[in-house]
Amino acid sequence: MRHKTLIALVLASASAAVHAGECEDNFAKSGSAFTGVDFSSRVSVPQLSVADALGQMRGIMVSEKMDVITEDAAGGVLLVEQRSTGTTRAIPTLINVSASGDAASVQMTVKTEKGQFARADAIRGYMCDLLSRVKGGEAGRLAGAQGAKAQNANDVTVRDVYVFSREIAREAKGNAVAVGARHKGRSYALRGNVDYIQEDGEDYNVSFDVPDQGDVLLRVPGDHEPRVGVACLFRPNQLANVLTWRKGDRVTFTGAFYRYDDFKRMVWLENCTKTG
Repeated sequence: MRHKTLIALVLASASAAVHAGECEDNFAKSGSAFTGVDFSSRVSVPQLSVADALGQMRGIMVSEKMDVITEDAAGGVLLVEQRSTGTTRAIPTLINVSASGDAASVQMTVKTEKGQFARADAIRGYMCDLLSRVKGGEAGRLAGAQGAKAQNANDVTVRDVYVFSREIAREAKGNAVAVGARHKGRSYALRGNVDYIQEDGEDYNVSFDVPDQGDVLLRVPGDHEPRVGVACLFRPNQLANVLTWRKGDRVTFTGAFYRYDDFKRMVWLENCTKTG
């Protein structure tokens, strides 16, 4: 039994080494820092279905703290993204899986925006490490089933409402449709001042006072884009709290990203509560 286990470990290590070598050979870079750069590579994993390969990649990317933006299990497509912070922009990674005989061909493309700089050797090492974790055979089937269930951690991102508004404005300029896909359901705790309070169907709409760009001293990325308003929707059970708030109150509201309307230049969070 010990002998068989050792052989399995050796075979697993050899397989990972093969994947890593294939990944390095297939690594390619296109574009420039002035237009945006695509880094891509691919590996072929024997005895692996498209569904199990995609499930494994989902699990691998979620374990790397990536957000799943969209997934087409039937088509073998997965889009994940490194979440933006106050100082860094989101970095999307596209996974494409296709069948090649009894093997799965797994291609990964990391896409940077113009103005972002990344060393090719660092990206290559990162990508090849991830692709080397994809397994074939029975181990691959089990890992694929487990990975397909992986979900992003339900954490809460804390932001000043003005900074949050500017981030959405910058993202909407690149692709307004992507804003909803990127943020839908994500939890935010936003700090700012109450602007107006009104009924919105059966909910209560409490808007933040988001100053115009010319009225603030601190400049942040996206300040050259038009203003984006931010509001929180409170359920009827929050009425007692809603009735106590006044225009100008300093508050922190926590809720889930509900919708972005590019025509109205407005973001809504839903199921909000006051947390500060």
